[in-house]
Amino acid sequence: MNIQSVKRGREDDDGSAIAIDILNQLPQHVFHHILSLLPQKDAVRTCVLSKSWRYLWHGRPNIEFREFWFARKNEFWSFLDKTLQRRYLDQNLFIQKFHFDIYHCQVDLVLLQKWIPLVIMNMGVRSLSLTFTYCAKAYPLPSIVFQSESLVELHLKRCDLNALKSTDNVMLNNLQTLRLHDVVIKDEIFEKIISGCPLIENLELLECTGLKSIKLHKHHNLKYIDCSVDNQAIIEIENAHHLESVRIQNFSWDWFLPLKKMHFPHLKSLDIYKVQLPADIFDNFSSFFPCLNELILNKCNGFEEFRLLSSSIKRLIIKMRIKAFIDTPNIRYFEYSRDGFLPSIKFATTSNDWKSEISLRQLFFDKDVTSWFLKLNKLLKALSQSHITLKIICSNKENLQIKDSDGGLYKPVVVDHLTFLECLPTDPAILNCFLQICRPWYIHMDRHCDWRAKCNLVEYISKLPDETGCYFWLQDLEKVSIEV
Repeated sequence: MNIQSVKRGREDDDGSAIAIDILNQLPQHVFHHILSLLPQKDAVRTCVLSKSWRYLWHGRPNIEFREFWFARKNEFWSFLDKTLQRRYLDQNLFIQKFHFDIYHCQVDLVLLQKWIPLVIMNMGVRSLSLTFTYCAKAYPLPSIVFQSESLVELHLKRCDLNALKSTDNVMLNNLQTLRLHDVVIKDEIFEKIISGCPLIENLELLECTGLKSIKLHKHHNLKYIDCSVDNQAIIEIENAHHLESVRIQNFSWDWFLPLKKMHFPHLKSLDIYKVQLPADIFDNFSSFFPCLNELILNKCNGFEEFRLLSSSIKRLIIKMRIKAFIDTPNIRYFEYSRDGFLPSIKFATTSNDWKSEISLRQLFFDKDVTSWFLKLNKLLKALSQSHITLKIICSNKENLQIKDSDGGLYKPVVVDHLTFLECLPTDPAILNCFLQICRPWYIHMDRHCDWRAKCNLVEYISKLPDETGCYFWLQDLEKVSIEV
């Protein structure tokens, strides 16, 4: 919005003055709706348009109160109290979205105890967000929050939900999205809350303290689940036939997902991190997840190898040391990322138009560098039907013993991109090995690489034949592009 041009409208002769008059004649609720479509900072700026616009933004149906916008905490609490009282409660205005964010934990409990019930029960709020970032002690949330039938979305951060009593009713009958981040909550309290959300579609549980058992039964509308805990926990999901996306993270290695009893006919994305899975889960993978498009396995345990057969998977990401046979005829993207350890993977696919990316950090050569490059060469061959990107973070080890090669040790694989991240290998023989096992179209170095190393890359390549005697592959690099 060009505020200055609107403000000058009455001085123009091109009809803008008429437009301003028409605009000023609109009902106030229309102004509030227009302002609700703007970010709060832009809505506040409209106060300079004219006297009639000066306080209009105060009545917009979506309001934010963020403590860090104010230099002094008393100014923040005074602004909150006056705005809600004069601009909303006294004028009987409704609030659709209410966002409250406090950082320094200097909470005025009296004001919160006054306004949270009023916002919940008297102002018809549909979206409520209460976040207490960086607070040492979680804010004890009043139980009345869970008695709002108007709420459609609820986001709580750093709150203590255990104040909810067994005798309290949970009436979140229209709630569709529930986000609990860093909250304190017992199993029985969570079960009570989730049981009172019959229409729940989106559920996020991130780093919740005290939560050890997550039972989701008969939530037929559930579409999205994102769970992350830092303790031992069990999750049970039943009758979630409309579930489309599941993301589960655990930091103790003890989260067990009992998938044998589950069936997800519409699940499209499954992302699991440090989750214990049954060893035979992949035997009937297609029957469990007939429509799965994306699978991400990150540091999972319970199995050392697997055989994956799926005609629906188009995006597969593996971040763990594994032995696998993968039969995914419709694959479009494959990614492997690990700290230098190379997997044993075989691909069976009829797809000719797909991409693969291998990212290796902290290369662990041990003493047998040649064997490591043979494994990498084997992995690249398994992906040779794809457009390959190979990303390397070198460890810059010196005095590595590399067996001499006459060119027959490796059968090089064409890769689209060979990228060195953070640094280049200081040992020319290491760079020589990379250029023996693959034929890159492009060689990249990111911004973290030393500039001197970038300038010397061409010199490295030109010196390799003199130092290693490996002339046989240089003609294949004549068309390579080096990007620094």
